[in-house]
Amino acid sequence: MKAPEKMSLSRRGDDVRARASAGGVEVTVIVSRSGSGPCFFEKGGLAFRYEGTSLTSAQEKLVREVAAGLDGVSFEELASCAPEEIEESPDVAREAGTGDVVTVGQWGGEDVWRTFVMRREFTRNAGSAIRLKGAGIITVSHGESECLYATPRIEARNISLHAYPWVRPLERVTRDMAAAFAPVPRSITTDLRDADVITGGAARLDAVLRDLEAWTGEQDLVIVKSTCVPHVIGDDMEASVASWRGKGSIRFDDVFSPSDRDVLAELLAGAIGRPIGEGAPGGARVSVAGLAGTPAMEELGGILEEAGIEVGCVLVPEVDLRAASSWCASAVQVLVSSPYHDRLNEKVFIPLGMPTVAPPAPWGVARTGAWLEAIARACGRTDRMMETMDHMRERHGPALERLVERAGGHRLGFVVDAGEVESLRDPSQMAGIPVLDMVIELGFGVDVLEYDPCGEVSCVQDGFVSVHGFEDEEGLERLMRELPCEAIYSDLYADGRITRLGKVPFSLQAFEPGIHGAQRTAEKLIGACEMPFYRKYGRHGRKG
Repeated sequence: MKAPEKMSLSRRGDDVRARASAGGVEVTVIVSRSGSGPCFFEKGGLAFRYEGTSLTSAQEKLVREVAAGLDGVSFEELASCAPEEIEESPDVAREAGTGDVVTVGQWGGEDVWRTFVMRREFTRNAGSAIRLKGAGIITVSHGESECLYATPRIEARNISLHAYPWVRPLERVTRDMAAAFAPVPRSITTDLRDADVITGGAARLDAVLRDLEAWTGEQDLVIVKSTCVPHVIGDDMEASVASWRGKGSIRFDDVFSPSDRDVLAELLAGAIGRPIGEGAPGGARVSVAGLAGTPAMEELGGILEEAGIEVGCVLVPEVDLRAASSWCASAVQVLVSSPYHDRLNEKVFIPLGMPTVAPPAPWGVARTGAWLEAIARACGRTDRMMETMDHMRERHGPALERLVERAGGHRLGFVVDAGEVESLRDPSQMAGIPVLDMVIELGFGVDVLEYDPCGEVSCVQDGFVSVHGFEDEEGLERLMRELPCEAIYSDLYADGRITRLGKVPFSLQAFEPGIHGAQRTAEKLIGACEMPFYRKYGRHGRKG
């Protein structure tokens, strides 16, 4: 067994906990038997999880190094090397002999003060990033109503603790009036109460499903989705679904299932319904996965059509199963990559065997141009697209240049963990968006505040970007207060760590794809930098 620079093992119940460190990076890896439940990944009969409010790219590398070092080691062999972990209290554990408080996985974790990018929360709740839509779709969420505020769906307009990137309250919204006035609500919660948590909540789910039986029709599809509480208390949700006697069909979507089964992928693949290897149609018609229901898709579709390319079916993140049957009527399928959509791409679209185009997603002006050109090449419309892009530059170039000039007078701040600066350029780490490249293209200066417990990071200037190290909470607050960045990135709504210093928080919700979307992104970020509210009143905010 090859270990990182430093690794200690302990056993807690059916899990082995490996605390590893290398190059100033630390992570706690939880190892259990394969098939024991949801995990980060499985390898060689072992399931690997991790602790912490987020997992940085450096920590992910360390987790995979731990897994590689355990290659060929059975869980029994590993557990035999790990002493039973003894906790000093039920609430707070301490590393033996070090006095360090271990609060990972609890409120008030020791790294919360420097956590501004919430990748773990986004990954955990990514199931709400894709929405089934259509007149016949009814979703029943079995759980507490408060859970809906922690995991808002794509069309939600309620404020959540986190600024989920797939919820865009600043975008132009088109509402489906027919759905708004439908006789049956399209999204229902069983709203478990305290007594249900104690005695069991299956009866509430049974009651909701019985009520629905009289309202549903032959074409309706009821999706019952699990949440945390009924899993913890042991509700038999599958039995409730099996007892359904209504019209139409019903499916149970167990988001906590350890299996590789994906109900949404099964439904979508069935709705598309084309066997692999069937001949593809000709012509310049494309189906697009990844931008459905966004203003950007309407705008990009207009550009494609101006270049002689017809836009057919558009799916994901909104998924209309009835429209999906026309997917294969296109000559080419275009897949827009996102960490929240890629699983559907792999399970549903790639196996179709259609001619496929999957260039880098159209975030920012340059990437949007490259995305459109790649589609045009696949459809034999390159010359038409070049002409169309020339017209686009003539129409939108002057306005964009003015925005870039205004942005040049502002700076944006990002707080990252040790070794995390490059993650801001990595779309897979930032909801599919190359954040740093996009804001630089729009003309903004950037201040990156990097956690540096060893005191090795000095101020580094690289073009538009300057990197500053901090060692503790006081050092971070001093940098946030003194650096010229007027707006600072955070995945928490109205982050008080930022606002009380007179700065403005912004998140991925300000970013939009496409050329028009780049302009709107610049306007939103400039607006955040120029907003005087927190500069004037931030000092009245309380710390903590």
